Amino acid sequence: MARPDSALSLELERSMNMQVRVETFEEHLRHAGVIDELDDERRVKSFNLNKWNEDMQKSFSKTRAKILKLTDLSSMKKALEDLDKKINEFNETYFGKRKQIDALEVQYEALDDEVRVWLLEYAVSCREKLKIENSNIEKKLIKENIGRKRGKEKKMN
Repeated sequence: MARPDSALSLELERSMNMQVRVETFEEHLRHAGVIDELDDERRVKSFNLNKWNEDMQKSFSKTRAKILKLTDLSSMKKALEDLDKKINEFNETYFGKRKQIDALEVQYEALDDEVRVWLLEYAVSCREKLKIENSNIEKKLIKENIGRKRGKEKKMN
C-alpha cells in the first residue's frame, strides 16, 4: 500500500503548483504587454496617417485657390483634372492604409480582451485550486495531530 502524503509534502506540492501558476500569469502578462506595444505602434501610424490627410487636404485647398485665380478656361480645366487625379490617388492610398490600421485595431483589441478574460478566469481557477489544496493540507494536519495525540496517549497507558 502506498504511503499517504504528509502535510509537509502536500504543502511543498501546493507551493510548487503556486509557483507554476504565477509563472503562467507572468507569461500571459508578457503577451498582453506585446499586444499593447503593437497597438501603440498602430496608434502612432494612425496619428501619422491623420496628419498626412490633414496636410494633403490643406495642399488640395491651396491648389484649388490657385486654380480659381486662373482666367483661361482651358488651363483651369487642365489644372482641375490634374488636381482631381491627385485627390483620387491620395484617397485610394489613404483609405487603403486607413482600412489596414482599423483592421489592426480590431485585431489587437480582440487579443487584448481575450488575454484579459483568460487571466480573470485563470485567477478564479487558481483561487479555487488553492482553496482545495489548503483544505486538503488542513485536513492532513488535523489527522496527523490526532494521530500524534493518540500515539502519546498509548505511550502513557
